[in-house]
Amino acid sequence: MELIAPICKNGIAKKSYELFHVIMQTPVSFVCSQEQKWRASRLALHSAYNWDGFLLPWVGDPQDILIFLDHHFDLATRDRQNQDEPIQNALRALAYASSPVTVEVLRRLDPTRPSFIRGICYAFQNDRPSRLRKAALLFLPLIGDRWFNTLRPIMGRDRMRSLCVDWASAVDSIEHTPEIQKVILAALFGMINSPHWRPHIVTNKWKLLEYFISVPDDSRPLRRCIDNPELIYAILKTADPTVVVLWLEILWFKYDELVPQVQEQLETVMKEARGERRESLGMYLSAMDSELEKAKDALKEYDGRSTHPAAITLRTKIYNIQQARVSFITLTEKSMRNHHRS
Repeated sequence: MELIAPICKNGIAKKSYELFHVIMQTPVSFVCSQEQKWRASRLALHSAYNWDGFLLPWVGDPQDILIFLDHHFDLATRDRQNQDEPIQNALRALAYASSPVTVEVLRRLDPTRPSFIRGICYAFQNDRPSRLRKAALLFLPLIGDRWFNTLRPIMGRDRMRSLCVDWASAVDSIEHTPEIQKVILAALFGMINSPHWRPHIVTNKWKLLEYFISVPDDSRPLRRCIDNPELIYAILKTADPTVVVLWLEILWFKYDELVPQVQEQLETVMKEARGERRESLGMYLSAMDSELEKAKDALKEYDGRSTHPAAITLRTKIYNIQQARVSFITLTEKSMRNHHRS
């Protein structure tokens, strides 16, 4: 199996994935013990999703992989067995090869079960292999809504703090490509919007907000953050001045999309700006102008009347930034006049 796994160009990965399902759905019998079944399933999943493979098969219905993952989480966290590679392969399959069907099933999954929480925390630990931690990092946004967007914390403070530290270490261990930036911020925005998780965010990881331009416009974690009227003042109280500047920049970029209450809060904060925040006014305008030019350049790739989804998204983005720019200049000029009078 190890020798044929790299030949995924010829469909071995897809056949291995199909074999994995057959194995998982085969009942235990006199000729096939439970342990033999698990060993065979590990080999099949490794052949389909090992880290050296590419052209990964779409997962589709992930139930068999989730059952496999639960079992190996238990072996690793309860029985103290080394199951790093099977867990890594399962998380990689879900993180890299999820189809719309997979994502929908994962939304109905309860990832707050104690065994599942223990397993994810285990995968993030600093002493785990880097590929396992990367797979966990890429998987986390798929369950982020159920972990971060909760009325009550799903785990104790010590475990939240420990996971935030391990998550930050995993973030530091990989290259921040645009795709990785999206994954990182999906989890970070979930933590930021949660009063349970926010206090445990590693301080220097707030600066990952610099990547916010790479976040898709339909990002639900970002939408929850910018719609949260309590968040701007929470950040003013808990974050350092640099982070406050970054957060205000995000709000200005999204100004036309903000609910009225948050718009008013942003305007109030900017009117009262002092020190580093006031010195950053020019930076905000420069950032908006830069992003506006990028969007206009990208739109040139399409016909003026194009109905391509990307063209529509770009036109919407250009309009929103232009509106935000007008509001920003108007407010800034008014604030400056009042500042000079005082």
